[in-house]
Amino acid sequence: MAKQTQATHQRAGWGMGSRRLLGLAAATIALSGCASIIDPVDPTVVDLEASIPVRTDWAGTAPDGLPTTNWVDSFEDENLSQLVAQARQDNPSLLRTLAQLDQVIAGKRVTRSGLYPSLSASSTIRRSEGGVGFNAGSTSYDIGLNSRWEVDVVNRIRDQIAADGEGVEAAAADVAALELSVTSRLATGWFDAIEAGLLVDLSAEDIRTQERSLRLTQRRFESGLTGSSDVRLARSAIASSQALRQSRLQLRDSTLRSVQTLARQYPDANIELPDDLPALPPLTGIGTPADMLARRPDIIAVENRIAAAGLDVDAARKALYPSLVISGGVGDQALNSFGDIFDLKAIAFSLSESLTAPIFQGGQLRAQVDAQRAALDAQIQTYAETVLTAYLEVENALDAEQRLAAREAALQVSRDEAVVAEERLELRYTEGLATILQLLDAQTRRLNAEGQLITARGERLANRVRLHVALGGSGYLAPDGLQNVPPVEFLGIELP
Repeated sequence: MAKQTQATHQRAGWGMGSRRLLGLAAATIALSGCASIIDPVDPTVVDLEASIPVRTDWAGTAPDGLPTTNWVDSFEDENLSQLVAQARQDNPSLLRTLAQLDQVIAGKRVTRSGLYPSLSASSTIRRSEGGVGFNAGSTSYDIGLNSRWEVDVVNRIRDQIAADGEGVEAAAADVAALELSVTSRLATGWFDAIEAGLLVDLSAEDIRTQERSLRLTQRRFESGLTGSSDVRLARSAIASSQALRQSRLQLRDSTLRSVQTLARQYPDANIELPDDLPALPPLTGIGTPADMLARRPDIIAVENRIAAAGLDVDAARKALYPSLVISGGVGDQALNSFGDIFDLKAIAFSLSESLTAPIFQGGQLRAQVDAQRAALDAQIQTYAETVLTAYLEVENALDAEQRLAAREAALQVSRDEAVVAEERLELRYTEGLATILQLLDAQTRRLNAEGQLITARGERLANRVRLHVALGGSGYLAPDGLQNVPPVEFLGIELP
């Protein structure tokens, strides 16, 4: 069953609970696999049935609604919240996109000016010399006022204005999508930096452990209980740990510099990291696919562009119709004195109406209609691709939630067992019941287990960020009944 939507639907504006007819329509798209259809009678009516499967709920979702809308603060990391606030205010990419939004808004005002008459003025002063005496020379003044007004009989200009309005909303959604992207990259980078810092600390601890083993091995060598090869192996292990620590330091600092760049800070890596990764917030619920479609700014932007493309088709088609132009002029070709400019009797006035229609333009106008129809169909396919990508991101994040939790639990057991095994082998080595290779192997296993556990904790935090982003972040434009906090309001934008 085809799902159609009116591309020329009205919106009340951002922050006013406007309904997203195009977005919500996708939640009920039938699984028939037929191609998208543009109504041949009214091109502003389009069919969003683009082989998008339907799903009414996510697998394993909790029943009590969406995650917290303030997902950044849910991690309870004050440093992260401050960095995100600074990035939302000062990030160069965001500010550039805001400037592009201003450009689109100005373009809409330019189009809107076509509804009003245009008025232009001209004036000329001429001086001629000749003859003798009092009338030796003369001065004449030419003044003219011209007006032109195209009456929007078939609403062609209004369609263009409405299309520009959809473009403004799409540009605002692009701002929100970029804000969500910058926020998620900063949060993920911050967690990666903390993780790298913990691995640096782990390397420092490893070096201290290896140095202790070296001292023990040297005493055994001096006592004649072992050979010089054991001492060399212990020294080699220390050098390897020192090399690994330098790599982890480089990774930590480069990650911190990336975070600082997103927040428009000088990238000197001079940020104090917390002692541990934040606790993973509980996931109480994620809502439904329909909620996600109404929240994600990238989907909302495509919806607006579909509506704009439909209106562009309609405007291009109406360009084939006759147009009514009213023009008028006021002027005189030879006013003999400056005061005559204000004499209405001396001024000639003309007003004319003209009805023009395109007869032959080499198929240009019809080609423009076809081009706009093709652009509309391309936007519909972009919509299908965007929605499917959103489904994929949510499903992957949900699957990772469960698998990463199981992985962390298994790594916790692995780490605990490796710690006990290392302690016992160190004791056995002291007693001469184990070799240096066995001790080094136990130490390596314990360090690897601890490193993997740290990485798994960081990956769970990063995946939680991905899940929030996949669901639309903080609810850019939620449907009725859900919290509606458009990022454009946070950024202080007021759309016309």
